[in-house]
This record gives sequence, C-alpha cells and structure tokens, in this order.
Amino acid sequence: MLKKYTKGFNKVVLFLTMADVFAWGPFFIISALSGIYLSNKLGTGSIEFVGIGTAIYFLTRAITQLPIGYITDKIKKDKDEIIILIAGIILMGFPYILYPLISTPMHYYILQFVFGLGVSLNIANWRKLFAMNIDSGREGRQYSFYETIVSLSTVILSVAVGLIANMGDMYFDLVMIASGILMMAGSIWVVLIFKFPKRKTNHIK
Repeated sequence: MLKKYTKGFNKVVLFLTMADVFAWGPFFIISALSGIYLSNKLGTGSIEFVGIGTAIYFLTRAITQLPIGYITDKIKKDKDEIIILIAGIILMGFPYILYPLISTPMHYYILQFVFGLGVSLNIANWRKLFAMNIDSGREGRQYSFYETIVSLSTVILSVAVGLIANMGDMYFDLVMIASGILMMAGSIWVVLIFKFPKRKTNHIK
C-alpha cells in the first residue's frame, strides 16, 4: 500500500523524509527522557540544568538561523545546501554520543550549543530543499506522507527506547549513544540525493 501511495513521488522528497525520520525521531524521545538521564548523572538540580540547557539550545538557534538562512538564499545550486544539511545532521547526533561522558553542567551546556547549531544548519536547508523539490499537485500527499512516516517511526522508537532505558543506567547510556549514531545516520539519506542530478534544485540559476 505504501509503495503504491508513493509511486511517482520525487525521490529527493522521499530521501529528505527518511533523513528526518533518523535525525528527529530519536530526538523526540530522548529529549523527553533527558531530565531523568541527567538526574542520574548530575544529581540534584538537574531540572534547573535542563532548563538552562534548553535555553542555550533555543538561543543558539535564534542567533544562528537568520545568518544561515541568508547564506542559504545566496546559494544558487543545491550542492552546498546538501553539504550544509549533512553537516547539520552530524552535529545534531554527535552530542548524544558524548552524553555518557557528562559529569558537570557545563559539559551539558556545551553539547546543547553544538546541537542547536546543528539544528540551525539542518532546518533552513532541509525546508528549502523539501519545498523546492515537492511535486506540484501532490503537495498534500507528500506532506502528509512525511508526517505519517515520522510519527509512526517515533511510536516504534518510543516503545523500544523506554524498554531499554528502563533496564538500568548502563543501558540508558547505550540508548543515548545509539540515538546519536542513528541521528547521524540520517545524513546518509541526504548524500543519496546526489544520485539524482535532474532534481529541481540542481538547475536553479
């Protein structure tokens, strides 16, 4: 059924959808668990640390997204946008690989800054590529396909992560590392976009 539904879909749209499944799916789950995880790492005051870390993340986005968006608009062909998107996804996942090494609030704050920078690099370029490659007359189907796939993958990951993390601190560390690796793996789907030289954004002058 899914194959029939996506028949004729722009491959770039499909790959960008899968990139987001990998890049954002794990984040949606581990962000909800980060308070519990950090309380095990940092002890009392972890709620305050999470609040400050969240503020650092959004402040980083607020400061960096406008200049990144400006640079993105200056790019004519999409090669550089794809490369920047790949870098953004890698920067999003890398901090979670280092989560087990957190021993002070400052470690957490630095990782939140790196994550925020990765998100800024991701969002501006992902949204531009998706919007400009989406098929005319199929906008509703392709946006709904994206939301459905991301939601279903998050359901599966939520159950899996909850079961594994509940097995103990060591497994919680493994969840964080695996989530970071999974997020970074989303960049592979973006690399595959280069296989389609006739993509719409490759011919903008």
